[in-house]
Amino acid sequence: MTATADRERLPFKVRAAVYSSGLFANSLSSMMNIAVPLWVIALDSSPLTIGLVIGARSFLPLLLSIHGGVMMDRIGTRRVILFFSIIAMITAPLYPALPWIPALIVLQMLNGLAASMGWIGAQTMIGQVMGGSTRHAGRLSFISRMGSVVAPIAVGLIWDLLGPWPTFLFLAIPGIAMWATAKFLPEQTIEKGAQKPEKRARIPLRDLLPKFSDYVNAFRMLAVPAIAFVVMIALIRISGNGIKSSFYVVYLNEIGLTGTLIGLLSSANSFFGGFGALSARPLTRIFNAPVLLFTTVVLSIAIISVTPLLGSFFLLMVFACLRGTTMGMSQPLMISIMSKSSGEAKQGQAVGLRTTMNRLATVIIPIFMGGIMEVAGIEMRFYITGAILTLLCLAPLWGMIKAGLHR
Repeated sequence: MTATADRERLPFKVRAAVYSSGLFANSLSSMMNIAVPLWVIALDSSPLTIGLVIGARSFLPLLLSIHGGVMMDRIGTRRVILFFSIIAMITAPLYPALPWIPALIVLQMLNGLAASMGWIGAQTMIGQVMGGSTRHAGRLSFISRMGSVVAPIAVGLIWDLLGPWPTFLFLAIPGIAMWATAKFLPEQTIEKGAQKPEKRARIPLRDLLPKFSDYVNAFRMLAVPAIAFVVMIALIRISGNGIKSSFYVVYLNEIGLTGTLIGLLSSANSFFGGFGALSARPLTRIFNAPVLLFTTVVLSIAIISVTPLLGSFFLLMVFACLRGTTMGMSQPLMISIMSKSSGEAKQGQAVGLRTTMNRLATVIIPIFMGGIMEVAGIEMRFYITGAILTLLCLAPLWGMIKAGLHR
């Protein structure tokens, strides 16, 4: 029996734990993307301040994703997720308790890091114990997106009916659930000769601190053409998603949509994204994986950029579903291509590298769009950002063709 076959036959509790870790981490992010903008709007903040608060969520993941991935390779993914799930459950209820912009920025950084580490951990497990399988990556993406179907609706309803306090108390649940499911994650990685992290002696503090050499080694992985391509296209993809997670909600609120309707749009996006994720593996039997990845990302940017032209809730729903499908297809393709192009002992490092570049975009885009809104208005920022991202797509297209990844 091959190693791949072994991994396809993993015990159910292992597969369920990996998928559930991704489910709750992703659900936390999707719910915060609804609740935080509504909370900052309720505090009568300026567009630029809204952008700063939303962008702060990605600041620590930008700095520490590579370190977190290395720690998952070094001491075990399970241990890292357990630690950060505790941070997630503690920080969520503090948002309404500390209604000041500096405090919200700190909470956003900590909660964003916790959710990011949970999602990095789930992706790392796809490589460590599932061999980078597109099938398992698709299932992880599907299940995590299904959580985002129900969660935003629940957040929107609780916000409309009960207000901020019950909403943010509810947002502690994903952290609790992430901790509970992480207890069932395997302690052993696929690294040859690796010991179970839980059985090792106490780890010195200096070994837990970020090391410059780890960051250098991570960025050296960009010398691999497939990794460089995925990182570039992921950066553009998440920049497009930055439009949705920042001022998309502000725009919908401005045209009169309630929290419940905004939640419905987000849920529809995630629902169709789940089925898009499941379609990735069958489509790779027909189309070249890098070409398919590039195409889905370009389409997703085009769809979100025309939001101000849609006008009606019906069209907003149709385009939310279309964008969800394209985003859903691209996610397992990125996970699989990246995992198969990395060494077995560097799965966490590879995911951390991609996440670092993603978070760079999600820090910059909300602030950039907030600045545009101050000068040119809320609608113009969709068009300007979409045009810039479309032009940037030429870089990964050139890299894909030069490296022959399109063949």
